[in-house]
Amino acid sequence: MILHITNDYANSTVYKNLISNLDENGIEQIVYTPVKKEKSIGGNLIELKEKNSEIIYSNILNMHIDRILFNVKINKINKDIHTKVDFKKITCIHAHTWFSDGAVALKLYREYNIPYMIAVRSSDLNQFWKLPHLKAQGLEILRHAKKIILITPRYQERFLDIDKIKKLGEDIAKKTVVIPNGLDPYWIANTKPRKTTLNSPVNMLYIGVFDKRKNVALLLESIKNVINLGIKCKVTLIGGGGNYEKEILKIVSNNPNFEFIGKIYDKGELKSIFEKTDIFAMISLKETFGLVYAEALSQGIPVLYSQNEGIDGVFENNVGIAVNPRSIKSITEGIKNMIDDYQQFDFEPNEIAVKLDWKKIVLDYIDLYKEIQSKRNN
Repeated sequence: MILHITNDYANSTVYKNLISNLDENGIEQIVYTPVKKEKSIGGNLIELKEKNSEIIYSNILNMHIDRILFNVKINKINKDIHTKVDFKKITCIHAHTWFSDGAVALKLYREYNIPYMIAVRSSDLNQFWKLPHLKAQGLEILRHAKKIILITPRYQERFLDIDKIKKLGEDIAKKTVVIPNGLDPYWIANTKPRKTTLNSPVNMLYIGVFDKRKNVALLLESIKNVINLGIKCKVTLIGGGGNYEKEILKIVSNNPNFEFIGKIYDKGELKSIFEKTDIFAMISLKETFGLVYAEALSQGIPVLYSQNEGIDGVFENNVGIAVNPRSIKSITEGIKNMIDDYQQFDFEPNEIAVKLDWKKIVLDYIDLYKEIQSKRNN
């Protein structure tokens, strides 16, 4: 029986697709997810076929205190999970983040000797690891983890390049495995040929929230620069929300080349918009993977993305242009380069779909679970 510990299950289809595909492969699992809001209970709920499997939502987290007092949060989760899970049944723990989930897994390992694996995500590298008072704890989580999952090759490189992690020895590097996130089955079943010709004006697309991390204002400023060079561009923005929404909407309303549509949840409607798109652009300051990049690629659309973040390094073929997300010069030049040499991209959407098929990816996880469990039994 696998125990998943994941703070963000209710808000991410990544976890839902992983759990669902594990279930299809006959894996018994308990998903424990502490949540901050009551409305998150039932988020991404799926009916699991394995009769002993279940998803446990626990509304125990505080929006404010638990963000500041890390170990108060961890102790709260640890106490609560003991009331909801029978650890005699658990043979392996999958903690879906290094810090928030991994710290709980470490406590359970020390109490029950249940082996665990962790995943390292954007918040771990870009937020928690930078907090001096959590470094020793973070290193202790790594020492005892049986496997360490990195979502992209760049994150693996960044992780292993940290001096304090290097000092832990080669054993840490040997425990790391790169496993990308997978695509929703809809996009795999509905791939489109790679685009080779541009519209006039060039149709660009952004999909996501309007917050600091997504860096939308700098993207729009860079697109203005491209337009000022005499290149006709139109930008469609889908999504919204976030603490920068008012700023972004003000920029959009003052420019006839920018169009804000709002949130779209219907995949068929999104597919129709992708069909009219030439370039997908998202230059996040921090991004674990960015499934929307992969969705665009499955529709034959090259992408503008951030260096050392998101999908950088995931694909061998030329899928787009990586830019410095903090440099308006780099972003502007990246967009212009994509437009000037649109024929340079050589990826095949069907190959993207095969690489990111959850049915294939889940087998890698199952192999890791078996390896970890066999070591415990020996």
